[in-house]
Amino acid sequence: MTILNTAYQPNMFWDGGSPTLETQVSAPIEAHEEMDFNVMKVVERLNNHPLYPSLFRKAYNSGPSAFTLTRAIANFERTLFTGKSKYDAFQYEKKSDALSASEKRGMDIFFGERAECFHCHGGFNFTDFSFKNNGLYEVYADSGRARITTLHDDVGEFKVPSLRNVALTAPYMHDGSVATLEDVVEHYNSGGKPNFNKSFLIRPLNLTQQEKEDLVNFMKALSDQ
Repeated sequence: MTILNTAYQPNMFWDGGSPTLETQVSAPIEAHEEMDFNVMKVVERLNNHPLYPSLFRKAYNSGPSAFTLTRAIANFERTLFTGKSKYDAFQYEKKSDALSASEKRGMDIFFGERAECFHCHGGFNFTDFSFKNNGLYEVYADSGRARITTLHDDVGEFKVPSLRNVALTAPYMHDGSVATLEDVVEHYNSGGKPNFNKSFLIRPLNLTQQEKEDLVNFMKALSDQ
């Protein structure tokens, strides 16, 4: 998922396991699959740096520590804003020519009851911040939200990601198993695979080839250049 506009996210990670940007910071530092390091060793490096200690004292009236480190990174992440796409020019600046005919048709499909994309991907950030099982698998290797809640009804549910800049954030789905936006649309058009917890919103859409192309073109218009 993109970290742009992450300041508006009520929780972090695909399973929503971190409630704030501050608590999120330590996870990639410690995770074996990512930095495979230690927060206190990062703090030690910062304290031995010729510049960072004075900058931390200026910002926080305190030197580098686990507390100030997590706040510094979280505050930086809150500056990463996106909201200047072709769609924004059309919707908020009222530039009627900002979208092509295909992109406008795709927008009608996206916000229409036939495809119902907007029910999950609504609002300014194109997400309702909920967790959904989208029928990607009959049996999920990753339990998703259920790992946090321990509820059987949450198995295979993952955070609905923002679609802003979605053309730039391939591969898709919680496990990166879908390579292209075209493949994403094919998945939803098919209605997904049978799963006991699949959202009732996931059903065959019966879109034509042209409608699928229009929908992809609209999603590409959500990219901030």
